[in-house]
Amino acid sequence: MDSKSCDHGGATTTISAVHTDVIESHILTKCDGASLACAASTSHLLHKLCNKESLWEDTCNSTWSSIKDSLVRKTILNFPGGYRAFFSDAFPVIRQNPSRVRHRYEGNISELISAVDINYGDEKVFSKVIVTKTDDKSFLQFSFWVDLLETKETVKIPLKFEGDENKCMLELEQNLKLSWIVIDPSRKRAVNVSSLRPVSVKPSCNGYDNQVIFATILSGDYDDNDLSDLVECRVAATLGCKEGKNVKFRELNLYLEDMHMRRLSGKKSLRILEEAMESGERKKGNGGEMKEIYEKYLELKGKKMEGKKRKERWLNLVYRLSWVAYLIGFVFLCISLKVFPN
Repeated sequence: MDSKSCDHGGATTTISAVHTDVIESHILTKCDGASLACAASTSHLLHKLCNKESLWEDTCNSTWSSIKDSLVRKTILNFPGGYRAFFSDAFPVIRQNPSRVRHRYEGNISELISAVDINYGDEKVFSKVIVTKTDDKSFLQFSFWVDLLETKETVKIPLKFEGDENKCMLELEQNLKLSWIVIDPSRKRAVNVSSLRPVSVKPSCNGYDNQVIFATILSGDYDDNDLSDLVECRVAATLGCKEGKNVKFRELNLYLEDMHMRRLSGKKSLRILEEAMESGERKKGNGGEMKEIYEKYLELKGKKMEGKKRKERWLNLVYRLSWVAYLIGFVFLCISLKVFPN
């Protein structure tokens, strides 16, 4: 028996026998986006019902509170496939795809819309939309950096710090979820650059905050000399922890960093984000597997950094030896001039 039919006491009933109002109102409305996409491929009837714009709008709004913002809603309605296309762009986690043929992207993006949602467990904690103008010369030349929170703005999450730092970090790793969707309104494309769940939770260098990182690993810039290099698209959060008080987001920002720990310029970042939107590999998942990918990336980056240090040590040694050889030659020249004066 296939997915188009069901068995009732030996009699087979196809899905077409169920009234469409029942399917729409009582079945499809309870499905998440991934389930709707699967159901749409099972029959002509379900394909038609599952592709209704109103259904996908409700699905997107229930997944991300931030996209209810009027600017984001207007932008999504301009997508060729509407909310269905937006969900396809933004729901799966993005991954670097080394097998894909690389294209040269110019990064000609005049503005980026960031739609961000923070959940703790099943509770929606915070949503915000910000617009970043990206066509200014200073933006293109200097480091790409997007601050979500304004000065002194904080976001409280339902986790009270009881003085046990290890327990607090474990709770954050298990329950904190963050979605950061970057939208290019001119190209009508989007990509979720967050790993959805933390890939790293550790104490901050100041000793009383925690640093939480959500990261995806993308292909490096086409114009770089080493095309095998990877880039970390990082959402970094600083969470304040005060005993007896709820944990609070104090800082939340987005930037791109290469394998040499250098933050990328606006121009390079836009090219990489454009490639991620247009040809990045999307895979269904809740983000849990992204931590393993991130750890492998850190291991690879460590080896690359160590190789760079060895090369620098070797070059430094060669440089010093060349100076020693120069000095020895200079000494011999002075001696020869004294021994054999004109």
